[in-house]
Amino acid sequence: MDFLKRFASSSDLFGMKKFLLCSFIAGAALAGIAGCAQVKKPAVQVKAAAVGSRFDQVGRVTLYAGEPCTPQIMFDFHGARSTVWLAALRRETEILTDAANKNRRLHISGKWRRGGESNCSYVEVTSAELTK
Repeated sequence: MDFLKRFASSSDLFGMKKFLLCSFIAGAALAGIAGCAQVKKPAVQVKAAAVGSRFDQVGRVTLYAGEPCTPQIMFDFHGARSTVWLAALRRETEILTDAANKNRRLHISGKWRRGGESNCSYVEVTSAELTK
C-alpha cells in the first residue's frame, strides 16, 4: 500500500478502488442472474418405428429450431412425453405452420422415414387436422 501511495495520487487510488468495487458488484450480479437461469431440457426423442410404419397421434407442433439432419424436417411434434420430427408437403405445411403459430392441437397421421444419417428418423405427414 505504501508503494501505491508514493506513485499514485489519492484521486487515482480512489478511482481504482471505485473501479474494483463496481467490477465486483457487476460480477456478483451476473453470477446471481446466471444462477437463477433455468436450463430447459430438450424433450425426449421418441424411438423411431420401422421405416414405412404408420404414425397416428394427437399433440402440438412447433417450428423446428436448428439444423435438421435432412432438409425435409421443418416441425417438432410434441406428443405424450416425446418429440418427433415432422416433414410435410405444402398443404400440410400450411396447416402445421398455422397450428404452430397459434399453439393449436393437431391430429397427425403419417409414415416413418429415415434421413441420410443413421440417427435421423422422422415422420412424413400424410394428414394434419386441427382438433378442439
